[in-house]
Amino acid sequence: MKSVYVFGPIHLFGESYLDFYKRVGQLCEKHFDKVVGTYPDFWETGETPREFYERTYEVITKLDLFIGEVSSPSWGVGMEFQMAQEKDIPCIALCKEGNEPSSMIIGAPCVKKIIYYKNIEDALRKIEEAVQEYVK
Repeated sequence: MKSVYVFGPIHLFGESYLDFYKRVGQLCEKHFDKVVGTYPDFWETGETPREFYERTYEVITKLDLFIGEVSSPSWGVGMEFQMAQEKDIPCIALCKEGNEPSSMIIGAPCVKKIIYYKNIEDALRKIEEAVQEYVK
C-alpha cells in the first residue's frame, strides 16, 4: 500500500491554500492508496496541542511520501519535514515561482525534489510527473 501526506501553511500570500492542497490530494488519490491532507478535518479536532502533535506524528510518520508547500516559512511545515527526515521518508517540496524556500528545507536530505510552479495547474502537472517514481 502506497501512501502520501500533502501539507503546507493554510494561508499563503493573504489567501487560503486549502483548495490548492485539496487539488493536490485529489491528484494523489489517482496514484496512492492512502492520502492524508492538511485539511480542517485533520486538525480541527478539539484535541489539546500535545494530543494533536502526538496523533499527527503517529499518523504521518507511517506514510511513504511527503509533499509539502514551502513558499513561505512555517514552523509547523518545518517540523513536518524534520519528522520525515527522522523516519527517512522522501519529500517533494513545492514552491511558488518568485519565492525561495528556506536553506534548511533545500538542504534536508529527505527532500528529493523541489518543484517550482507558476499556478495550480502548473503545480499539478509537475507533481503528476514527480510522483511516478514513488508509485511503482
